[in-house]
Amino acid sequence: MPSILHPLRYALALGLAATLSAAPLLSPPGQQLSATEQASPELPSRAEVRALADRGMAWMLAQQQDDGSFFDGPMFRLGITVFATLALLENGLDGDDERMQRAVTWIIGHQQADGGIYDPQEGLANYGTSVSLMILSRLDGVDPSIIERGRNYVLGIQNQDAESPLYGGFAYGANDRGREDLSNTAVSIEGLRAAGIPADHPAMQRALEFVQRTQNLSSTNDQPWAGEDGGAVYSPLPHRAGGSHGEATEAAEVDPTAPVPSVGTMTYALISSYLSLDIPADDPRVRAALDWARANYQFDANPGMAARHASDGLYYYYLLMATTFDRVNTTTLDTPKGEADWRRDLMQTIRERAREADGGVFWINESRRWGEGFPHLTSAYMLRALARIHDSLPETP
Repeated sequence: MPSILHPLRYALALGLAATLSAAPLLSPPGQQLSATEQASPELPSRAEVRALADRGMAWMLAQQQDDGSFFDGPMFRLGITVFATLALLENGLDGDDERMQRAVTWIIGHQQADGGIYDPQEGLANYGTSVSLMILSRLDGVDPSIIERGRNYVLGIQNQDAESPLYGGFAYGANDRGREDLSNTAVSIEGLRAAGIPADHPAMQRALEFVQRTQNLSSTNDQPWAGEDGGAVYSPLPHRAGGSHGEATEAAEVDPTAPVPSVGTMTYALISSYLSLDIPADDPRVRAALDWARANYQFDANPGMAARHASDGLYYYYLLMATTFDRVNTTTLDTPKGEADWRRDLMQTIRERAREADGGVFWINESRRWGEGFPHLTSAYMLRALARIHDSLPETP
C-alpha cells in the first residue's frame, strides 16, 4: 500500500480527478459481482489485451507535457511520470521513441547530489529512484554513472540496525529512518535487482530478513504478533502494520502479541519480493503466501482492509496480483468458489473499469487514497497489469 500522496498536498488536483471520474465507463458495471461470478469462460486473446492496452497508452501519451512529464499538477509530477514511463516501456513503446526520450531526459534531470532521483518537495525519494532504476536499466545508451549513483542512494537508505525489527527494510528516503515498510522495500528490491544487484548481495539478504518479518508465518517470522495464515502486512511494527491509513493507535496501546490481519496488496508484494530474491515458488514461505492469496481471491475489494477502506489501493492490488501470478508462472488456481483463471478474471475487471476520454481509456479509483484518485497513476498501474496478462497468454497463430 504505497502512501504515495498525502491528501493535503494534492488538494489542488482534486478538481481534475472529480471531472475524470465522471467520464463514461467502457462497459456498464451493472450489479457489483465478483469477477469469478461474472467472468466469461473464454480467455481473452493477446490481441484483445493489446487493443485495450493500446487505448490506455493513447490516453497516457495524450497527457504528456511539453517538458516530457506526464502530469501537470503542482505536486508529484516526478512520481507519476516514472510510473507512467515504466508502464509505456513495458507495453512495448521503444526507448528510442522521441516521447520516451523526452520523458527519460526529464526524469534524469531530477537526479540529486546524493544520487537519488526525486523531487525534494514530493518526499518520495525511494519510489522515484527505484522506479527510475527499473526504467534506466531497460534502455541503451544511459550513462552508467547515473544508474550507479541511483543504486548507491537506495543502498544507502537501508536500515542496517541489527537490533531493530525494521532491519533490512527501506523507507521513503534518507530522513525516514524508523519508518521502513514492505511497500517501499518491495520497490527497492525490484529496482536494485534491475540495476544489477544480485540476490546474494548483503543488502538483499538484509532485505530478506525484513520481508520475512512482515509475513504472518511464525516459523520464519520472529515477531510476537506473527500468525499462521501466510499473508503479509505493511510493517513489522504492530501499530503500523495496517499502513498509514490504519487505525490511529499509539505504539504503547498495541498488544505486541495480538494478531495482525494480512492484506492483499502486501501479500502479493511479499511473494514478488521473495521471487526477486531468488526464493523458489515451492519454498514454504511462498507457498503459505500463495495459499492466503487463493483463499482471499477477489476483485471488488483489497482483501484484509477494513470495510470502510475496502477500495483503498485496489488498483495497486490488481497490479501486484498480475505481477505475482505471472512471475510464479501460474494461470489457474483453486479458490473458495472453484477453479479460477486470474488472466480472464483480471482482464474482465480491468475492461469493465476502463473509462473513455481523449480518444483512449483511463482508470481511476473512487477511493483516492495512495494516489489512486489520479488517473495518471492508476492508469499506469493498469497498463503494467495488462502487459503481464498479455505476456502470460498463449501466442495465437
